[in-house]
Amino acid sequence: MEKIVGFAGALIVITGQVIYILNCLQRKITPSVLTWFGWAVLMCITLISQINHGGWQWSMTAIAFSTVGCLVITVVAWLSNNYSIRRSDLKFVAAGFCCVVVYVLSANPWATTIFAIISDALLGAPTIVKAWRELAQERSVSWVLSTTSAVLALFICIGHEIIYFLFPAYLLLYNGTMVQMTWIRRQR
Repeated sequence: MEKIVGFAGALIVITGQVIYILNCLQRKITPSVLTWFGWAVLMCITLISQINHGGWQWSMTAIAFSTVGCLVITVVAWLSNNYSIRRSDLKFVAAGFCCVVVYVLSANPWATTIFAIISDALLGAPTIVKAWRELAQERSVSWVLSTTSAVLALFICIGHEIIYFLFPAYLLLYNGTMVQMTWIRRQR
């Protein structure tokens, strides 16, 4: 059952990221390229840390596919010359990568996971700020699909160590915030 739910979550993530890439190519949205690249790096490091701690868990499937998707979004945005980089983005990225250094140097999977979440949130801040200020530049059904995938990953985590629950729970919070800001807030 975990394998099926894990692949379903991955399929949802892939679908969401393909939609986001198409939205980028159609210039419906403008990705924050530093955020997407940072997310790819962080998720990769988080996966490696958790796999080294306890081996592969099916709750990691969507995160693994998301890692690749974030890198693809970065490359597509860069090559299509449709991306944003703001001065404030650099502050968040610098803070995020300071956290990366701390958790890469740590051999503790709990520390690495917690610092990955903090780093991810800092790297994702420019996207949230952009979504708040310029709703149309981040409005994509991909956020809804990513939220759904996070719920599936949390479902898989039932009965496993809490460390595997942390990153999907954070992704639910982050993606849910993006859904609220780009879909729900818009309707008010």
